[in-house]
Amino acid sequence: MNPTHSNAEWTPLQEAYMQKLMATYQANLYFLKEQFPDIFDKLMAIDMPAPFKVAPDGKLTIYYRHFQGGPRDFTDFGRALYKLFENSESRPRIDIDHSFVDDPAQAFPHHDNPDFFRPIEPKFRGELIEGFRRIAGEGGYLAKPDFGDHCMPIAMVFGSGYGWHLERLVDDWEMRHLILVDTDLTRLNMSLYFVDYISLHQRYAAKGFYFSIAHDEDPNKLAEHLRAMFYNLWPPYFMQGMGLFFNDYDSEKVKTLWGKLRTDLWTLYRGWGFLDDEILGLKQAMENAIAGYPLFTRKPALPANAEVFIVGSGPSLDALLPVLRANADRAVIISCGTAITALARAGIKPDLHVEIERTYMTYVVLQEPQTREFVKDVPIAALTIMHPAVFTSTSRPLMFCKELDLGTPLFDIKHRTKWFRSGPTCTNGGVALALEMGFSKIHLVGVDFGFKDEDQHHAKSSVYFDEQAPDDEILDKIVRDTHSVHKTHKPTRGNFTDEVLSTEIFMHSRDAMALTIDEHPGAQVFNLNDGAFIRNAVPLHAEDLVIAASPGNKVATVQAMLSAFTDDYDANPFANLGELMEQLQAVRGDLQRILEGEIHSKMEIADKLYAMHEYLFDERHKSTHIFPLLRGSMLHMGRFFYDCMSLAKTQEQATEFAKFGFDLIDRFLAAALDNMIAILEVGKQHLQAKLDAGAATPDNAAPQGEAA
Repeated sequence: MNPTHSNAEWTPLQEAYMQKLMATYQANLYFLKEQFPDIFDKLMAIDMPAPFKVAPDGKLTIYYRHFQGGPRDFTDFGRALYKLFENSESRPRIDIDHSFVDDPAQAFPHHDNPDFFRPIEPKFRGELIEGFRRIAGEGGYLAKPDFGDHCMPIAMVFGSGYGWHLERLVDDWEMRHLILVDTDLTRLNMSLYFVDYISLHQRYAAKGFYFSIAHDEDPNKLAEHLRAMFYNLWPPYFMQGMGLFFNDYDSEKVKTLWGKLRTDLWTLYRGWGFLDDEILGLKQAMENAIAGYPLFTRKPALPANAEVFIVGSGPSLDALLPVLRANADRAVIISCGTAITALARAGIKPDLHVEIERTYMTYVVLQEPQTREFVKDVPIAALTIMHPAVFTSTSRPLMFCKELDLGTPLFDIKHRTKWFRSGPTCTNGGVALALEMGFSKIHLVGVDFGFKDEDQHHAKSSVYFDEQAPDDEILDKIVRDTHSVHKTHKPTRGNFTDEVLSTEIFMHSRDAMALTIDEHPGAQVFNLNDGAFIRNAVPLHAEDLVIAASPGNKVATVQAMLSAFTDDYDANPFANLGELMEQLQAVRGDLQRILEGEIHSKMEIADKLYAMHEYLFDERHKSTHIFPLLRGSMLHMGRFFYDCMSLAKTQEQATEFAKFGFDLIDRFLAAALDNMIAILEVGKQHLQAKLDAGAATPDNAAPQGEAA
């Protein structure tokens, strides 16, 4: 270990000190092999010299990057950084916007949506925030989240180094998750000589939940790993106020890592959904189940060389319309969402049209003057939760089921049919349908998920850019809102260029599509668009496109596609709704037990919120259908609850707020049950109207009022 001396030349003190350091190193290697085998394997794969020298008199010199010094030097350095972290004013942290406390209306942006059926979220979210403001009183609340003296749910430490700071964080603080992050294996290796990780881990385990060590030389990969860790272990809103200890504050890799995390952590707050939206879908699913439209029940037998265009209304569609027209006799065309308005103007008839947005606005777009007649003979495949009016727009209404949506078990509570990952955009639904049907060659057209000019965020040929303002007030609002939302954008990797502009929903949709494609490794997906790069979709210029399918092949393909939708399903909506109501009652009882008991501190409140989240997302509940109704709303409710609690000036105010908030959650679940009872009555009324109209009533639509 000391290149200037052989073992025979060591003094007894020198040798004893060396043996002590080596013993600590060896013990830590065994610890890593047991607890973090991936890091152990990385350490074993490279040969690293000891980062220190021991002089004959026992004096230790440590080498750390371009610094060197003794234990006192590194301890003093650690103390300075620790003092910075210990001070709540100077501590680096993650701060999530909490301006909703001053303006509660920010917490329920959908409050004025006329589509929702008996909406309850604005009332309860508003009451939760107003309750906090009342309890905070004239003294107000903190400017930044704080959880108490030396208390913090999660802390992330960038760099291990000499490790003095690790001892202090474990012994001085009450934490639930301590994450040690290193981008440089030599620095982590150095700490193995000076930190007793076995003792550290045991001391931490006595009062914490998780102790993690994460490493990757690539800061971008490490950021993805950490993001996945947060997503799988914690409610995403626990990122609020997370402490950051930068031991390696001047490392370029750490700067890149933190930059990537800071850029991407917002994605943990997206795609949650909410109860009012689920209740709307449940109500409409009840009406559609009584109507009994054909449902996707089986995978069709497509011809071997079948090809399909999935068409969105992205800006690339304008230039690619001639490609669709030239190949329309050989490749199937599936239009998605507002792409139908561009195709109507171009006179290119799709073979299938896909819709996933459950609100009335979907029907309004389909009834736009230039689209209304065009779409009447186009088969429309829409989710079972779709607004019923959409199915009246076509002579061939078809349905398919969405995964993780309460309206699906109303049709198929035994999960006998395929459930699709259909969102967030209609093109996600179109790609999911095409892949499940068995298409092996899929061409994305107008599926941009990005744009180069914020003023051309969609195809110019679509309804968004009609020269005259729409006569319909709702359609006019759709157009105006679409233009407005694309004024806020972020850069992302382009398909044919280094960079394009994108939005949060587009990037979420892009990532979701990549996951869907990944589940079908035998399919080839080609991205013809000058928009965002889509992982698992091969960039392909239009001039390089070759369609091998023949016209006769396309006819057989369309017939096979449509045969996937049948009435061979047993939708018993009344009985299924009754079972969902029983499940909700059971969940309400479970949460009452989880949230009961004495609470004395902010950390105990955080523990209750964690327990609630862990219960709602438990793997054992995957087959219990009520959870899609609750998970999104409880994420939102938990977020507002957690943020308010962390801003309380005293532990007493926080605990008073928590008692009020946990009772509010119970009342919220009771109101959700009332809405399901109201949907049961809506279903009975629709069935009676169908009977009064003289329509034949399927046996499976008979109401089970008593059972429900």
